[in-house]
Amino acid sequence: MSRIPYGVSSFSRLQKDNYIYIDKTKHIETLESYGEPYIFFLRPRRFGKTLFLSTLEHYYDIQEKENFAELFGDLYIGQNKTELANNYYILKFDFSGVETSEPEKIYDNFNHLILEAISTFINKYQIEVEYREAPGSAIATLSSFLEAVQYEIDNKIYLLIDEYDHFANEILSFTSIDRFEDTVSKQGFLRKFFEVIKKKTGSIIDRLFVTGVSPITLDSMTSGFNIAKNKTMDSNLNTMMGFTEKEARCLIKQTLPDYDLDSMLEKLKEYYDGYLFTPRASERVFNTDMLLYYVSEYLIDNTEPSDLIDSNISSDYSKLQNLFSLKDKKQNYEILEDILAGNDQRGKVTVEFNLQRRFTKKDFLSLLFYLGFLTIDREEDGFIYFRVPNYAVKEIYFDYFNSIISEETSFDSLEIEASVVEILKNGEINPFIEKVEATLAALSNRDYIKFDEKYIKVLIFSYLNLTQLSIVKSEYEVAEGYLDLALLRRN
Repeated sequence: MSRIPYGVSSFSRLQKDNYIYIDKTKHIETLESYGEPYIFFLRPRRFGKTLFLSTLEHYYDIQEKENFAELFGDLYIGQNKTELANNYYILKFDFSGVETSEPEKIYDNFNHLILEAISTFINKYQIEVEYREAPGSAIATLSSFLEAVQYEIDNKIYLLIDEYDHFANEILSFTSIDRFEDTVSKQGFLRKFFEVIKKKTGSIIDRLFVTGVSPITLDSMTSGFNIAKNKTMDSNLNTMMGFTEKEARCLIKQTLPDYDLDSMLEKLKEYYDGYLFTPRASERVFNTDMLLYYVSEYLIDNTEPSDLIDSNISSDYSKLQNLFSLKDKKQNYEILEDILAGNDQRGKVTVEFNLQRRFTKKDFLSLLFYLGFLTIDREEDGFIYFRVPNYAVKEIYFDYFNSIISEETSFDSLEIEASVVEILKNGEINPFIEKVEATLAALSNRDYIKFDEKYIKVLIFSYLNLTQLSIVKSEYEVAEGYLDLALLRRN
């Protein structure tokens, strides 16, 4: 049986070590056909960006020419090889390793990663090149290196940058806007880095592909690099990352052949599907990490995981609290309550953020969209309507809401969860009602909380979500009409 590529982001390893690979290589042909040499592409965390970058690396690397048939022979691009295959030297920067916990070390870590990429390039291609190493400034060193190396190699460079915005998003999510502005805007080292890249695009750097999560630093570096095309919302690339339903079926057939495919897929669509990245596309995609996590866990003991959310995902989303504290905290919490109530959010997608200006509701909804907390439902009358993509993300929202309530009331969430289990096991609802009443009484003097029907429904919904034994649905359809809330036992 083929192996499940959970956590594997090396294309060559997938191909050589008998992992399942969902063929995304047709998108290489699409990207090349655009004639756009410099591209930015954004997707939420854990969506397969690093693997796709690795695929580009192996496809275009001049050093992988002899391995082309082994790596790509049975894939779409292997049968439809483009002119630029194996035609470049690959210079790759991975900024996911920039440490953000100590502000004074961010620039040093950034410098280290640049120098490490230069060293890897030289060792990989066995190049002898003389360039000036500028102490304390890897950006100046990079400039000197690119100037010198163009005379030592026969072909041009394809530059790959993974998670260009990682440290900026981490700073913003876990600390404050002031620290973000000080690190990214005032110091301007990211802008200076892209200025160096821009200067070399007319000579040694022929192509560029940059991945990230949000455009939160694009505006901060626009003056340094304004020639790249942002293809994030290109309808032809909507499914370039993430699994379509057809691809999910293929994965399940190969890994769980003895299970009812249709019933399992319906369940997985509810849990992990639903992402749409442009209103001009119609096919929704699964989060790749979530789906692979579910399948790999299922194979261990032939049952679905008790935790629907991979711990890697939940740790990524732990930044939700700081996001809702950005700029207009009151406005953001009103949005949170509205989202938890199941209401679509009307807005538009902000293409570039500038946090030095007023951070509007439109910007906040867009940030949640880029991070994967919301997705596009539809476009109507010139507006984008956003919604929560799936049940797994909805659980994250309710976990966060429960943490807010817990901080305000100091109630034991385990006792509340036990009262929910009583409903499931014995049909006894009174202990749960008592917990809700106690919470409402404890919160009654909070002037920022609106005790209307919507809020009470959200509170009940969030408490019911505490147990992993059931799924909670809003406006659940039954023969007689719709139930406001339904508590359904998980199979």
